[in-house]
Amino acid sequence: MPITKSFKRRSGFRDATLLVIATEGERTEQIYFGELKTQFHKPSVHIEVLKRSEPGSSPRHVLRELEKFKKEYHLQKDDQLWMVIDRDRWTEQTLSDVAGQCIQKGFFLAVSNPCFELWLLLHITDLPKFEGKPSCKHLESLLREKLGSYNKNNPDTAGLTPHIADAISRARALDSDSAARWPQDLGTRVHLLIEKIIE
Repeated sequence: MPITKSFKRRSGFRDATLLVIATEGERTEQIYFGELKTQFHKPSVHIEVLKRSEPGSSPRHVLRELEKFKKEYHLQKDDQLWMVIDRDRWTEQTLSDVAGQCIQKGFFLAVSNPCFELWLLLHITDLPKFEGKPSCKHLESLLREKLGSYNKNNPDTAGLTPHIADAISRARALDSDSAARWPQDLGTRVHLLIEKIIE
């Protein structure tokens, strides 16, 4: 059995709950959660956003990042490991397999349908009426329109986080089937993770 090491929590707060976040996106989500880590600096919660250790962005790759972390570190009872992924191009079977493994391993899953940009958009506006489900490109275009600019590889998320309560409220309103393992229609479950961070 491999020997695990204790994770170094913020100095002076050894009892802090650890929230480990593994994301599908290499840039947007990393920058956003890094900003949250700075703005919501609390002694009771330690946020750790995992850097990608291998190429590939499929849900199975993200799952492996959490598995590696769990094997390497001794975790406390209240610690949580979260997967943040997009619905967009992945099949129902892929998502079903990953969701099943998350349940089996005790991981938490936050899927955005179609993509993480929906969560960002909910900080600043109610969604317009769409003809069918919008594409990720469409949501990126709306972000550019509302923010004046939006660069997926280097997004400026500092102006979004002050409106996080609005994003949570809008995401909840969109979640018409909370019993489903991920939003089957337009929606995002990122708010479930954010509530853990800021509660």
